[in-house]
Amino acid sequence: MKKSILIGLSALAMVGLVACGDNPGPGPVTSDSSSSSQASVDIITNKDLSRGITTYKDEEGQTQNLTRSRIYEAAGAPHLNSNPKDGKPQMVFVAPVKFKDDPANPNPIKPTDDLLEKVRVGFSGSDEEMKQKSGSDIYSLQSFYAQSSFGKSAFECVVSPCWIPCDMTPSEFEANSDHGGVTMSEIVKKWYLEEYSKLDHGMLGKDWKYAWSDFDSDKDGYIDLLWQIYAYPHKDVDFWWAYVTYTNNAPSKANPNIMTLAFASIDFMNNFNGYDMHTMIHETGHTFGSNDFYDYSNKWAPIGTVDYMHGNLGDHNAYTKFASGWINPYVLKEEDLEGGKKAVITLSASTLSGDALVLASPNYNGTAFDEYFMVELMGPYGLCERDYKNGYESYKGFTEPGVRVLHIDSRIYRNDHNDYHKTADELGRLGGDTRIGNTYGGRVSYNVDCDFWPEADGTLPSRAANVFTEASIMQSAFDPNDNWTSMQNFNATNESLFVKGNRFSLKTTKGKPSGWASNFMPSGTNLWNKAKKTIKMEGTRNKPKQKFEIDDSVTCNFSMKVLDIKEDAEKGAVATIEVSLI
Repeated sequence: MKKSILIGLSALAMVGLVACGDNPGPGPVTSDSSSSSQASVDIITNKDLSRGITTYKDEEGQTQNLTRSRIYEAAGAPHLNSNPKDGKPQMVFVAPVKFKDDPANPNPIKPTDDLLEKVRVGFSGSDEEMKQKSGSDIYSLQSFYAQSSFGKSAFECVVSPCWIPCDMTPSEFEANSDHGGVTMSEIVKKWYLEEYSKLDHGMLGKDWKYAWSDFDSDKDGYIDLLWQIYAYPHKDVDFWWAYVTYTNNAPSKANPNIMTLAFASIDFMNNFNGYDMHTMIHETGHTFGSNDFYDYSNKWAPIGTVDYMHGNLGDHNAYTKFASGWINPYVLKEEDLEGGKKAVITLSASTLSGDALVLASPNYNGTAFDEYFMVELMGPYGLCERDYKNGYESYKGFTEPGVRVLHIDSRIYRNDHNDYHKTADELGRLGGDTRIGNTYGGRVSYNVDCDFWPEADGTLPSRAANVFTEASIMQSAFDPNDNWTSMQNFNATNESLFVKGNRFSLKTTKGKPSGWASNFMPSGTNLWNKAKKTIKMEGTRNKPKQKFEIDDSVTCNFSMKVLDIKEDAEKGAVATIEVSLI
C-alpha cells in the first residue's frame, strides 16, 4: 500500500551478536556501578526535560503548527492536515463507486445496500457499532484517528448515501484511464456537482446538507481528502491496488479541486464480517504525509513490521505521531547529562499516553525532522490490544510490555538532496521531502530518498548496514539469522524490546563498536548519520560515488538502562529508564 513506486538495490546478510536477560544486549557486557555512586550524582527527571517542538514561526512571525502535512503544503502539495490549528474538523468525502455490468465478465462484488452500509460504518461508525457488527475490537477509520491522534487529527468522514456510478465496465475503465484513482476522482466530482444541482439534490437526496465546497474546510481551493472505495476485486497490480496519489490540479476557491486522494477496493474490508479498516487506516496515514516503512524492493524490514505504516498493525509509532503534531516527546540531549548527571525517566504505554523520549543527536533542531533515537513503551494496550494479542494477517505484535528504541533519520530537504533544513522555521516555511526512506537503495535512484555510508573509495558498499533508513528498530536481542537487515518479512517480537535489566549504548570496546552500532547504524560505529556530509554525487545509479566529509566528533554517547517495567491498570504499564553518558 504505497504513495509511489520505489526501486531498491540489493541487500546482503550481516553478522551480529545475541544478548538477552540482564546482559546489555548486543553491546559489550559492563558492570553496573551506579548503585554505589547514586547519592553523589545529580538526577534529572521528566520535569527537567524540554519537549519536542511542533510549531514554527511563519513569515509574519505568527506561530503555526509544524507537521509532516504542513511541510508538504509548503512544498506545494496540500495533504489532509494532521493537526488543524483551529481544531476545526477536516472533511473527508468517502465515495463508494460501482461499475457498469459486463455480461462477458461478471463482477463478483455486488454494490448492494448492505455493502454500502458496511462502508458507512467502516469509515465513520462508533466503536460500539464496529464491535457489534464486526465481532471484534476493531475501529472505524474516523474513530481510530481520533484516538491515535489524541483528538488532534480532527476529521469527519462523510460517506455518500448512494453508490456513485461509473458508466464503464472495470475493463473499460482500466483501458480508458491514465491513472485509475485520478480518473475516478474526475468522475466523482462531475457526478457530485450534477446531482447536488438537481431538484432535491438528485441521488444525494433532499436531506443531503453538504455542498461540494463544504469539503474544503480550510478554504485553500482543494477539498480536504477524497476517499474512493470501489466495488470490484483488487488485483496485485498497481492499477487495482490500494494507494494514495495526487492530481496536478490547480486550487480553486470558487469550485474546489481535488489534490490528495485515496483509492482502494472494498474487498480490502473482507475480514471481520466485512468491516476491516486496517488497509484504509494505513492509506490514510499517507494522506497525512507518512511514508511506508516497509521496503518496496523486499530486501529487509527496518521497523520490524509492528507498525501501521508497515504491517497495518496496532497503532502508529511515536515518531509518526511526533511528525503529525500529536505528541511532544521528552527531549534529552548529551549536554543535559554533562558533569556526571543521570536522567531517570518514566514512560507510560505510548499508545495510551503519548509518552516518548528523544535521545537527541548533536545540533538537534528540536523537531521530528532530524536524527535521533525515539524511545517508547510498547505493549498490548488501547488501539494495540486486539492486533498485538491476536495478530493481523500473518503478523503479531508485542504481547508483553517492553521499551522500543527506533533510530530515526527524518531530515528534510527542499532542492539540494545533499543538504537539509536545520531549523523549525525553515521546515515550516520552505517545506520539502524526506531525504531517505525505508526502501533499500531509495525509491527511484541513488540520489532520491536514498543515502548511504560509503566505503573509503566512495563506491556503494555491498553491506546492507551502510544504507540509511528513515525509521529502524534497534533490536534488544540480535540474531544474525533473524533480524531486519537481511529478512524481508522480519517481525519484531517481545525479544526485540528492552525489558528490566537490559541496557543500550553504542559504546566501543578496544576500537570495535558494539553490536547495535556495527549491525544497525549505517556508519558501523557510534557516529550518527549526520556525521557524514555529502558534497556531491557522481557515477551511475548502479555504481554511485559520493564526495563526502566525515565529522568524527558527531558521536552518540548515550547509555540507557531499563530499571523497571510495571503493569498499571490505568496506564497499561509504566517503564522507568536511566540514561547517562558513556
